[in-house]
Amino acid sequence: FFVRSGIIPTLESKRHRRPETVTSMSRMKVTMVRRSSVAILALSVSTSPFRTQAFQFTAVPSRCLPSALYSTTEEPEVISPITGSVTNVKYPTQRGAEVDSRKIINYNEKAGEGVNLALRLSHILFASEELANQSLEKLTRAEWNFEDMAKIVSNCAETREEGGNIGWVNLAESFDASWEGEEKKNPNEHLNEILPPSARQQIFSQSTKPGDIISVESRRGVHLIQVVDVMVDVRKLSFVKARNNRKKDYLFGRSGEISPEEWKKGGKLAGVLGGALFEDSSVDPTELDLTYKIETMGCQMNTADSERIEGQLMSLGIRPLMDDEYMEIEEVKNNGGLVAERRKVKKEKKKPDVIVLNTCSIRDHAEQKVYSYLGPHAKRKRAGEDITIIVAGCVAQQEGQSLLRRIPEIDLVMGPQYANRISDLLEDVANGNQVVATEASHIMEDSTKPRRQSSVCAWVNVIYGCNERCTYCIVPTTRGVEQSRPVESIVDEVKELVEKGYKEVTLLGQNIDAYGRDMIPKRKFSDLLRTVGAIPGLERLRFVTSHPRYMSLGVVDAVAETPTACEYFHVPFQSGSNDVLKAMGRGHTREKFLQIVERIRQRLPDAAITADVIVGFPGETEQDFLDTLSLMEEVKFDNVNTAAYSPRPNTPAATWTNQLPEVVKQDRLQRINEMNLRHATERRAKMMDRVVEVLVEERNVKVPTQVMGRTRHGYIVYCEGDIDELRGKLVNVKVDKCQRYFLAGKIVDEE
Repeated sequence: FFVRSGIIPTLESKRHRRPETVTSMSRMKVTMVRRSSVAILALSVSTSPFRTQAFQFTAVPSRCLPSALYSTTEEPEVISPITGSVTNVKYPTQRGAEVDSRKIINYNEKAGEGVNLALRLSHILFASEELANQSLEKLTRAEWNFEDMAKIVSNCAETREEGGNIGWVNLAESFDASWEGEEKKNPNEHLNEILPPSARQQIFSQSTKPGDIISVESRRGVHLIQVVDVMVDVRKLSFVKARNNRKKDYLFGRSGEISPEEWKKGGKLAGVLGGALFEDSSVDPTELDLTYKIETMGCQMNTADSERIEGQLMSLGIRPLMDDEYMEIEEVKNNGGLVAERRKVKKEKKKPDVIVLNTCSIRDHAEQKVYSYLGPHAKRKRAGEDITIIVAGCVAQQEGQSLLRRIPEIDLVMGPQYANRISDLLEDVANGNQVVATEASHIMEDSTKPRRQSSVCAWVNVIYGCNERCTYCIVPTTRGVEQSRPVESIVDEVKELVEKGYKEVTLLGQNIDAYGRDMIPKRKFSDLLRTVGAIPGLERLRFVTSHPRYMSLGVVDAVAETPTACEYFHVPFQSGSNDVLKAMGRGHTREKFLQIVERIRQRLPDAAITADVIVGFPGETEQDFLDTLSLMEEVKFDNVNTAAYSPRPNTPAATWTNQLPEVVKQDRLQRINEMNLRHATERRAKMMDRVVEVLVEERNVKVPTQVMGRTRHGYIVYCEGDIDELRGKLVNVKVDKCQRYFLAGKIVDEE
């Protein structure tokens, strides 16, 4: 049970002191004795008919078995009525449940045995607690940047010039006098003069996450400690299943050096990973040429995740497969020896060696789309081709191990939280294993640079997950609880993008207005907007997605007062009926939403407002639907993303008995789409004969002599021009054509 559910994917043998995977449940015996508050596990595994090995487990409090980290093991397996597969819920889903990632993702274990390996820290050293508290208030209000403050006021001469950077602190350290670490050496001994052991002990005793700033004392004074990043052993968090036909561990898990010849025996993936790990390689790079293709479904968050996945793959030496790549195949024909063999060479489109499907589960039939897409690739694998199949994203998180049972050809299933750690997970895949990585985890900063799809505009994640529990939404179960990135990490990423020539940045978050509320101390999204918007060289700043429950009027003010912030707001209202909003668990009313719109119109009369809406929600009456239409008439959105309600796994609304007939849903969807189209056309018609500022992004694929760009309102604009000359430039376009969802015009001199 423990192995199958992923709690104990690997066990440490007392005899060999190396990981061994249990592959046969019939040869494993597990005994658990619960005594008061302690659970003791004893396990024996027969690795052959004649030999039994014992494995040692550290006793842990019974309240921690299983912990919240492995929430799916607390209840018997439950089959989802939507997908027909076992649910794979790794995060709390009930309203009122704990949403603090520090408590849900709890890795506190004996030194050296946990999943967390290290924390990357920065500090500012003060002479007194009063000075530290005053400075912390300025940091909280975003009046100061942590790094800049450290350079100016920190009393630590060793780290002052580096902005207070301490670096990685190993969590394997123990403060028990009888403890002896590896080779009887304290792994953090080199930090004693900068961050004394007493300060480290205070830090380790507190539950923290990236972005937190805490205060600790030492013989040197008072330290403000910022947790910048966390290093997690993602392989320990993964469920690893050995294939029946698995090859030897050509890359990992065996002693001694591995020759290039052995890499090739392990398959192309093992060869490429081996070449990436070892600098001294005699393998011909052309023999290890590995290509990938990634298919992305869903929202901007998935697009950003795909860019991070691609960055990881390219860092391993796996390159993107171009559309125009072909390979020559020689066909040999003979007629039973009666005539000489005829050889014919034909060209065939090259197929990728690594297939990545980044999935979305927000809509109905999402799982079926995954199975349909993977069918041809699974067929290739069954035919003996050496390919690697990866399913990432929200369906992967939702389905977990069920995907392996449905499509055994899949090699790796990973949730969104592992998008920037795919290289670590591929190590086990290269050794012939199937891997499922869906456990709750702290989000780590990128170890490689994303492969951006544009050279002009870029996505930057600022907060992951969502703590809301809307009754229709699957996002909290697939993307987890809210985890905000440190301000400094966001600023550094944007500065690097600007240095590379990017003109526009869009800050991403499932619930972006909640940015900073999960930090210690709490921060405000409006402060982050002002901080990022002030970065020199940045031309435009956007953000999505806002939630009416949390969108403060201060955010509207921040946009109005920040020159780089675009006059564009995406604020989903989902319904115009208070009764439906209450049933949805949205936490806001129609009146609250209209108050936000009024504030936007007051401060930015010409601003664009877009939204999302759901029709046909369980119990929605015709009057409820008419209330939604009346709200749209009152606001006149620039665009609304419309959808008919569809039940999703692990959501309360999916189990309700007051579901609406499909014919009613489709009728309402058609009616609301007609209104949306009319409003979008009216809003764009107001741009006729106006001169608008357009950031040129790409060529118009339908008319190659034209370029495509966007206004500050987010309107698409086409105009004649040379893309090689204009890409990334701001031009003035006089609008002479207004269509439903785009504008057209001519470039004019600045007026």
